[in-house]
Amino acid sequence: MFGWLAVPLLGALKWLHGIVGNWGWSIVLLTVLINLAMFPLRHKSVVSMRRMQELQPQLKAIQDRYANLKVTDPARQKMNTEVMNLYREKGVNPASGCIPMLLMMPVLFAFYQLLANAIELRGASFGWWIHDLSQPDPFFVIPILVSLTMFWQQKMTPTTGDPTQRQMMMLMPIVFGFIFLTTAAGTALYWFVSNIWAIAQQYFTNWLIGPPVVHTARPAAERRLKNAGTGRTAGAEKHS
Repeated sequence: MFGWLAVPLLGALKWLHGIVGNWGWSIVLLTVLINLAMFPLRHKSVVSMRRMQELQPQLKAIQDRYANLKVTDPARQKMNTEVMNLYREKGVNPASGCIPMLLMMPVLFAFYQLLANAIELRGASFGWWIHDLSQPDPFFVIPILVSLTMFWQQKMTPTTGDPTQRQMMMLMPIVFGFIFLTTAAGTALYWFVSNIWAIAQQYFTNWLIGPPVVHTARPAAERRLKNAGTGRTAGAEKHS
């Protein structure tokens, strides 16, 4: 499925191996180059998620006003309209945080499949305790590092979902840790280096855009007063 990407990636991996002479370091360098090329997409995704995080108090205030209505109640359409108006007012596209990540997925999966099946990695030593990059890490060091860096990454990522969704996301590092226990060390190495890059980029993006500015929702009475001042309330229309 991703062969059209895996073939040029294998060519790049071989080219780097010709320079450094070590398949493990070739994987590290190619992972860095891939993530460097994806820097703008990941940056845009993080910025978008940050802006969504800043709107959470206002979104929750809108949802709370319609919490007692059933899902099938036609009046709930007003809630969707208010939410979309809020997005439009703040210039936020809720899909803009996901689209850049989706664009990165083909490259990530292609490289993952390449490392899992490349015959060049069979019997290839990285050094230290890794004597075969095509076999699982014998001491589970890299899988543990993958889990720890994923936990770190999850803690840093701006949250926009509900608590249940956040709890599910926090379970992902454990799941991936178990997966990489039986995965080729070369593949786990790629994932670990990608996590390190993502953490470093997250710190850089946070420094670049500054701390989040949370937009608090105005009380209902204040909203009515503002609307009355601009002649938008039903009572103001009647008196006019």
